[in-house]
Amino acid sequence: MRKIAKQRENAKIIFSTKKKFDLEVNTKAKINFEKPSLNKNWKEQNFSSSNVVPHLEYNNKNELVFKSNKIGKNKFNIKNLDFEPILEKNTIFLYDPHGTIFSYGLKEKKINWKYNFYKKRFRNSPKDLNISIENENLIVSDNFGYIYNLNKNNGKIKWAKNYNVPFKSNIKIDNDNIFLINQDNKFYIISVKNGKQILDLETFPSLLKTNTKTNVSLDKIKKNVYFVTSSSEIYSLNYKNRNINWLFSLTTGNTDQQVDLFFSSPIVYKQNQIISSNAISTFSMNSNDGRLNWEIPVVSNILVGDNFCLSSKDGFILNIEQKTGKIIWSKKIFTKLKKLSYKKTGDITSILFLSNKLFLTTENGYFIFLNFETGKIISYTKVAKGFLTKPIVKDGQIFIIDTKMRILQFN
Repeated sequence: MRKIAKQRENAKIIFSTKKKFDLEVNTKAKINFEKPSLNKNWKEQNFSSSNVVPHLEYNNKNELVFKSNKIGKNKFNIKNLDFEPILEKNTIFLYDPHGTIFSYGLKEKKINWKYNFYKKRFRNSPKDLNISIENENLIVSDNFGYIYNLNKNNGKIKWAKNYNVPFKSNIKIDNDNIFLINQDNKFYIISVKNGKQILDLETFPSLLKTNTKTNVSLDKIKKNVYFVTSSSEIYSLNYKNRNINWLFSLTTGNTDQQVDLFFSSPIVYKQNQIISSNAISTFSMNSNDGRLNWEIPVVSNILVGDNFCLSSKDGFILNIEQKTGKIIWSKKIFTKLKKLSYKKTGDITSILFLSNKLFLTTENGYFIFLNFETGKIISYTKVAKGFLTKPIVKDGQIFIIDTKMRILQFN
């Protein structure tokens, strides 16, 4: 704690209050991007350990080719739009708000197994789980402070540990190390083998408890973990030598602004950059020392693959030059077509780069496709009454769970 306190004394406030950027920009610039790749698996939230989602291949037929029967229950009538199903080969893993985890065979079109850790515990409380696959292990953390390990092939439990405080972050794994953060901003490294604590790090706690999730990103080569807490601090920690590289405060210079109203999108690591979004802006930092590269006053979902795009919840989309933060184009998509409105679609909940197009989903069940080079709307359609999760992509097809707990598959 003394080391953390000393680091915090030297931490810099790197943001100041700025007017929200909401201008449409059209710049004639050639955008180079790699060909889309055919993805076979989606084993963790935000696709990869660094949270980078690459340019993926999609068949572009926009046809619903499969709709499963209802899987699980949703009597709480909630949406978990931070969650992505986990998919390995032809098996998809998901859970319902009652805490039942399902393994579903896409070829067999049936449930392989299901498991509920809670049974009669917390019966009247919705379950908020994070899951990730590592070899034969399906690692699960929850909003009650439990972390447990299931055999991914049969759903049998290997171990379970209670850490008493709800976990509030995604899960990242490297070898025997599980990385995650609890509600009090305590960072953990936990063993995959037995659930025992390898390391914990007390950071500055948040005074208010919110539903906002924190998140973790890994650089497996340098063995660095990057994470953002709900008290608006960003940390770089080397998990091999267990030293803090640096930390910075992401608050504004305005003391009237409450730190606890902090929001963070998934923190992304790529090519010595950290890219994330807080309640004030989207920013890029040097991952080696935490220096600010650039900042744009837009709060957004972030797509960082071969290219860099932002999407605000209300449909303001930007295409950004990754190194400099220069805006190539920006569009307010809900002002372009009278039939497509924010009132109808609800929030933009995800953004992906699929076969040279930007692909957006909305909470009320819309698919929207944009021209990547210009931001022009190519097509849109309502495919469900609403979505329970974010989409994932495999073998040129999109998979997503609707609010009726059905797997939808589009080619």
